[in-house]
Amino acid sequence: MYFQFPCEKCSKKLKVRDENVGKKVRCPYCHHTMLVKKPETPIIDTSIDVNTSSSTASTSSSRPSGSSRSGNKNVSSGWADGTEVSLSKSGIIAIGASVAFIALLFPFRKYYLGELFLDRGWVPFALVFLMSWSATILILKYQKLGKQKDSMLFDTLPTDISEDISEKTVAKFIEHVKNLPVDPRESFLVNRVLRGLEHFRVLKSSSEVSNRLQSQSEIDATAVDSSYTILKVFIWAIPILGFIGTVIGISAAVGGFSGGMDDATDISALKESLGSVTGGLSTAFDTTLVALVMSMLVMFPSSSMQKSEEDLLNWVDEYCNENLLKRLKESDQAGGGGDEKDHRRLIQRTIDKAMANHHAELQTWIEKLEGIGNTLSQQVVKSWGTIDDKIREQQEAQLAEVQQVMKHLESVEEKMTALQSAHTSHLEKMNGEATEMAEAAGVLSQSFNGVQQGLNGLNMVLTSLGEKQVLIQQVEAPRKRWGLFGNSKRVR
Repeated sequence: MYFQFPCEKCSKKLKVRDENVGKKVRCPYCHHTMLVKKPETPIIDTSIDVNTSSSTASTSSSRPSGSSRSGNKNVSSGWADGTEVSLSKSGIIAIGASVAFIALLFPFRKYYLGELFLDRGWVPFALVFLMSWSATILILKYQKLGKQKDSMLFDTLPTDISEDISEKTVAKFIEHVKNLPVDPRESFLVNRVLRGLEHFRVLKSSSEVSNRLQSQSEIDATAVDSSYTILKVFIWAIPILGFIGTVIGISAAVGGFSGGMDDATDISALKESLGSVTGGLSTAFDTTLVALVMSMLVMFPSSSMQKSEEDLLNWVDEYCNENLLKRLKESDQAGGGGDEKDHRRLIQRTIDKAMANHHAELQTWIEKLEGIGNTLSQQVVKSWGTIDDKIREQQEAQLAEVQQVMKHLESVEEKMTALQSAHTSHLEKMNGEATEMAEAAGVLSQSFNGVQQGLNGLNMVLTSLGEKQVLIQQVEAPRKRWGLFGNSKRVR
């Protein structure tokens, strides 16, 4: 149910739903924010005269339902762009936002957060751009959705003009709607009401207006669904970029590992190759992490935004059913004019009855296609899960091999350290022995110097003797004798 209440600032008449009582709304005329208060005696615009023709009553049952918004639809031309966002405008804003984000991360390039985006190749930069583009589209769509909700407060069909919408008053209603301070292409409600009034002025049939409004409802639903196409592409592309970064990182790690095995004899070269291996693995895991987090950050707001827009379309459908279709009043014509109208209605009912089977068959095919789409989606998700599990298993196996190689290198390094220590101790021992040999050589040199001095003295003695004869007399050794008084020695 809807009721009228005036704006506190500009005194314009607005129309709101009962559910908005106690909530804050913004006037679409002066943009003043105020609290909705239900008047003591509200003016309800949904009542109609009980003597309205049966044709008008029958049209109120043909609601432009929003339940058939999914799937393919054959609709007429003319739709409000509503919450459609310009891709070029949002793309330019996204480029600026991406550059600003990278510039803000530059001072933190030595930390883990900065390394995630600055030291992992080109994939993180592409992820930041897609994330910025998605966020820009969502922000612009949120602003347009706010304008759409504000336009729902317009009293597009005021009772001041007339209680009923007839051929005589429809021109006044059209003029009133066109004078509203809003572009009809920017408001689903204003566009729907304006088209309904124009169709009624031309066709002069409430049933035809109902059919046209149903087609317009499907057009608006298709426009809303198509506005999320690029966001769905981004939600699909962000994880794919993460997997691409994983493949690049694993390829770099495997290439560095194979190159390191070729130079296994050189410890320094092997350490450098292990550094490239760990760098490739970090790129593989970090890009996947960033992509999955960004995908979730885009998916939840976009789903919430799409639900809000679908709810808005449902409100527009309800508004048209309660405030437009119920108030349409066809003029009665005398004579054969009434018979002609009855024949036209009979032909219309016959056509609708004949097309009922085709519509039912079309709905069956739509349901089958939806089931096939759901099955394919589940299979794709399952396949991606299997691929992800295989990639994780390969990464774990390669990581285990790298750890084994690192342990082997650690043992080799320990052995080399022990050999180096033994070599150092051996050199120290050899240095000690060389010192001892040097000391012995010094002692031997001193002995040789003494002998040389003795020989020099002997030479001097021989020189002093000259040709003198030297007599050498042999002296017998003292003999031992046994006397009465024991052993005695003879001294000469």
